[in-house]
Amino acid sequence: MHLFFSVGEPSGDEHAAEVIEEILSRHPETRISGFGGPCMAQTACEQLYPLANHAVMGVFRVLPLLLMYIKQIRRAGRWFENERPDAVVLVDCPGFNWWVARQAKKHGIPVYYYLPPQLWAWAPWRIRKVRKYVDHILSALSFEVEWYRQRGVEVDFVGHPFFAEVARHPLDQEVLSSLQNDEHRVIGVLPGSRTQEVKRNFPVMLKVLSRVHAKHPDVQ
Repeated sequence: MHLFFSVGEPSGDEHAAEVIEEILSRHPETRISGFGGPCMAQTACEQLYPLANHAVMGVFRVLPLLLMYIKQIRRAGRWFENERPDAVVLVDCPGFNWWVARQAKKHGIPVYYYLPPQLWAWAPWRIRKVRKYVDHILSALSFEVEWYRQRGVEVDFVGHPFFAEVARHPLDQEVLSSLQNDEHRVIGVLPGSRTQEVKRNFPVMLKVLSRVHAKHPDVQ
């Protein structure tokens, strides 16, 4: 069996690598290829291009990379034609992955979408694109399953990778205990997983936290 993974973001790279390791532990003869990042590179994946290293947001950030994306889409098409993977697994990153899905369908290769875009929240009309290019959704959100089924899409709930991550990295009980016994209120800061997100979000979040702390000194 030959599976092709298409991943364009750091978080997707981590999640895909976990899935690949699980697949190989059960079916070590499986061939894995695709686009990914450093996490997938540490598996047995034949990486065509480290696409996850170029994750960006916004039109103006994408434009300088447009030729690179077009080149990789064409590369995927040639790979599908020559190597004939048994299935293509898309992970998040819909802006790029829709084009990969088109190439896969062009060559008669079934497409699975793991961690699909949250269309129910921001673009429900794009369900037509899902029905056209995706054979099966692998959802991490239980309520999302019914939303897709009501719209005629094959879908299964596979659980959220966050819980597997927590299981592998148990919380520091000493830190938890100190926070629970602390009289201060604690705010967690989560600026994002992409470098661009952190650079843009973190300074603003720090300013907000500074104002919050000025008005509420008990907050830390």
